[in-house]
Amino acid sequence: MTAPRMCEACGLKPQAYHGRRFCYDCKPGTNGRPPPCRRCGATGDHWSERLCRRCHQFAPQLPDSCRDCLAWGATRTLKWLCAACASWRHLHPGTGECTSCHRDLAINEHQACRLCWFQTFFYQTQLGLPKDVLAANPGSQQLWLANMGNPKNGYRPHLRRDYRDPRHQIHPLGHDPSAGPRADPSPEQHDPGSAVPSVPDPDQLDLFAYDRVEATARRFGFGEPPSTRFAGILDQHVLDHAGRHGWSDKQTRTTRITLRVLQARHRITAEPIQASDLDGLTGLGLTVRLAFEVLADHDLLVDDRVPPLQSWFARQIEVLPNPMSSELQVWFDVLHHGSTTPPRSRPRHDVTIKTRTLWAMPTLRGWAAVGHQSLREITRDDILTVLPAQGTPRVTLGNALRSIFTTLKRHRVLFANPMARMRIGNLERRVPMPIDTARIREAFESPDPTTAAITTLIGIHGLRPSEACGLLLTDVRDHRIVLPDRTILLARATKARLDAYLAHRRNRWPGSINSHFLIHSRSAATLEQVKVPWLTRKLGMSANALRRDRILAEVHAGGDLRQICDFFGVTIATAEHYASTINHPELDDFTSQPSGSRTDGPY
Repeated sequence: MTAPRMCEACGLKPQAYHGRRFCYDCKPGTNGRPPPCRRCGATGDHWSERLCRRCHQFAPQLPDSCRDCLAWGATRTLKWLCAACASWRHLHPGTGECTSCHRDLAINEHQACRLCWFQTFFYQTQLGLPKDVLAANPGSQQLWLANMGNPKNGYRPHLRRDYRDPRHQIHPLGHDPSAGPRADPSPEQHDPGSAVPSVPDPDQLDLFAYDRVEATARRFGFGEPPSTRFAGILDQHVLDHAGRHGWSDKQTRTTRITLRVLQARHRITAEPIQASDLDGLTGLGLTVRLAFEVLADHDLLVDDRVPPLQSWFARQIEVLPNPMSSELQVWFDVLHHGSTTPPRSRPRHDVTIKTRTLWAMPTLRGWAAVGHQSLREITRDDILTVLPAQGTPRVTLGNALRSIFTTLKRHRVLFANPMARMRIGNLERRVPMPIDTARIREAFESPDPTTAAITTLIGIHGLRPSEACGLLLTDVRDHRIVLPDRTILLARATKARLDAYLAHRRNRWPGSINSHFLIHSRSAATLEQVKVPWLTRKLGMSANALRRDRILAEVHAGGDLRQICDFFGVTIATAEHYASTINHPELDDFTSQPSGSRTDGPY
């Protein structure tokens, strides 16, 4: 028997049969009703191959009750019997009906099973009463923990008492005569039928201390990690990493639970760990982002995941004919990985590849719809037919098609390049438009220190959104913002808002070692920088539009073009483009507002 694969739908149970892909809970048409176990006949807790969890060889096993005495802690090692019941069966071979519980088990000469006889011995023999199995088991029984008499569990055998010796007999009321006289008990204590109350010890420790990590990890149903040693090593790595990066208790506990479930689910006993296995835990509701950080920091991770861009591109070209999709796959591989052999090229950014693909896909689908099977069939006339006459659409489509045909021609996939010597023009530069000043003022005076600080960096001092994301704590010093290409002097009002943000950051994430100036709850636990979409969400407006508004305001305030280039880090062509909007008819309302530079103050 081989270990079954997990269900492709839920990932919590294995497939019902070999090669069926789904468990009985997810398999269509079963309504979650698996057949009974073919070995023990149990109707619940089905695992795979018509076997329950207790009978399947590769099912993760948790401690369960003993089949004979019902003591909790039995395992499959002794066929779900505790060690005492296994010895009892050896001493009393054969089975019979117990006179008390009426179960067919191994019984002694008193016609009692081990559970009923142990109850009789505890409540009657030690109290000096006659051995009566039925009287000692009137309606309930005391259950126990299995295999606790092993020296490995801290048990130390003591000298056995000879209960036939009157000096060692325990009084029916629980008093040992050899211990000396005692005060007369109360009338309630003289009742032989009442139990002797015990006084709890305030210093007594719990038998089983509740562990929030181990107990929560067990609830996912995969059992314990197969290697206790490796589990301890990973757990210590998490604690060390959390201490260095200032994680909260919740982040530390969640990451420890994730790694324990990972080891139990995939039976991991040593390094390295596959990233795809860890990524699959997201379907269980577990957070894997910080677990990736820990494993990558200690070189325990092998990233075998398929990049999202490859999966996305495969979905885009799956509707195209096979020859055309194969040619586009060559183009994608060259742009994504680059080429180290002639003709050499560097890898392109994922955004560049995705943008060019989106620009070209409508045209490629149109060619496929009219019967073209390969890009070798495309001629110059076909391109001129679909290429717009002018404007930005002509430039975007022309750039995408030029990239495809030029790359395939250079790598000898196509015989000719139909885009050769074809003029497509340049992108049309949009007229920068201002933003409502009330929105900027509201963001600048926001009670949220983070929003006010972002508005200060972008809307007042004109940083690019990418520069604000990559700004380090050491770049803001001596009342200045020091950037690689320029230095910006801080105004008094803006410095106060940056100081307020730093105080908020220090109180919110005191243990974070992230060296970036702007952080949030996710990046504070790592060394990553924030992203531009987060800036937009905090501002309530586009971060790039806020910077354009800042440059436009400086131009309309009468700023010199050379000073604008130095302050904002733009080229002279960009400064002239903004200056060309001074007399633009769409900006008449904006120019009618009071002029003034924001360099010396916010407004």
